[in-house]
This record gives sequence, structure tokens and C-alpha cells, in this order.
Amino acid sequence: MHYVYVIFSETADQYHIGLAKDVQIALWQHNAKANPATAAGKPWVIRFKQGFEKRPAAQSLEMKLKNKDRLGLEEFLNNQN
Repeated sequence: MHYVYVIFSETADQYHIGLAKDVQIALWQHNAKANPATAAGKPWVIRFKQGFEKRPAAQSLEMKLKNKDRLGLEEFLNNQN
């Protein structure tokens, strides 16, 4: 499976959108400061994840989410609950 995920850092007040085969490992890497783009935001928490059998379908959603502004992303997240 390929997962699109959205994590949030209250410390940095920012979202990060990613794609991974294992979301828990990705989250651990973000919190371990292994990714320079998210190193300052620890702790990160998962706000959304969705699995796809095929990588292109996951990449499509990832790009749609990355093209949203913050308000659009938060609206998307709020509609998932």
C-alpha cells in the first residue's frame, strides 16, 4: 500500500503532506528530525492518512493536497471526520 498522510506540528503551527509506504516510520523520521523540512516542528501528529493500492493514485491525491492553501487543506481535513 501507498499512503498519503498529513501531519501537523502545533509547535511550528504548520502542516506537512507526504507519501509513504509506512506512515508510522515516516512519522518517526519527522519526529527524529531526519527530514530537514520538518526538523523544527517536533512533535508531529498524524491528522490524516489514506491508503492506495497503486502509487499513481496516491501521488494524485498528494499533489491535490499540496496545491491547496492552508484554509483549503483545513477544510479538507475537517470534512474527513
